[in-house]
Amino acid sequence: MINPLKDKIIIPAWDIIRNDNKIKGFYFLPGLLSIIFLSILLVYQSIYTYVELFWKKEEALVIILKFFHSDYITEAVVAFIIFLIVYFILTPIFEWGLIQYIESKNQNKPLEIWDTLSLGLYKFLPLFEYNNIFSEFKFISILNGYLFTIRFIGIEFISYISYAFLVIFIFGTIINVLFSYAKYELILAKKWIFESIGSSSKIAIFNFMTTIKLHLLLLFLNVRVIINFIIFLSFPVIMVVALWLITSKIFLFVAITILSILFIVFVLLLGYLTAVLEVFTTSIWYFAYIEGKAKLTNIKESS
Repeated sequence: MINPLKDKIIIPAWDIIRNDNKIKGFYFLPGLLSIIFLSILLVYQSIYTYVELFWKKEEALVIILKFFHSDYITEAVVAFIIFLIVYFILTPIFEWGLIQYIESKNQNKPLEIWDTLSLGLYKFLPLFEYNNIFSEFKFISILNGYLFTIRFIGIEFISYISYAFLVIFIFGTIINVLFSYAKYELILAKKWIFESIGSSSKIAIFNFMTTIKLHLLLLFLNVRVIINFIIFLSFPVIMVVALWLITSKIFLFVAITILSILFIVFVLLLGYLTAVLEVFTTSIWYFAYIEGKAKLTNIKESS
């Protein structure tokens, strides 16, 4: 007995990951940038919330002032700005190229994977606009807004804030379900943004259970975010503890060097894992989109 979810969506997506090593190398850079950006954001939010809720403002202010009076402040700010620009520009280019490459393989008209970057560069603006308009409905964006609002309004209003953001979260979940296939309509059907959203909503409604099951599956796979957060938070904490406990300059230098090397290795491994999962996720949604659109076409023809 054929299981459509398994046989027509998950297995073909897994075959792409298993049989095409080029695609994992292709998406390594955006995967690495994504994991660094997300982890920095989560660590920042957690530390800032801790400082606000537990009245650690004076200690935090001392550390911030020391940083701003250091010799590396200009380089750090410039490097962070460059990182943000590269991240926000490269992500839609690579994402467009990845979807186009998967489509070409499925249609037996394979493109060279790096050639798809030229297509992504040429047409990245619609996807760039889509990502910026609707990124606020993502879970991580809602969480950031929740933490920021608690800090801004105050912990004494947390119950009211929680109720408000629960409604926002439910609304965001509905939006994410309905817009599951919008990027594929935007890229493969070459539709405008809001036209793509309308088509995606129709596909999602007529394939509701499949869409929900895929979101639950991918939610489970995104447990990696917790691992990333722990690693990005734990290494700086360990380094600070080493600075406090180790008095010998030689041992301190050795400890910091080893920790720095291990941190870089972990980041590279997490970047590779992120790239693999992003390719797998994109492939899953691509095959779900193909199946959903075929079903929608059959319904229209039979009605």
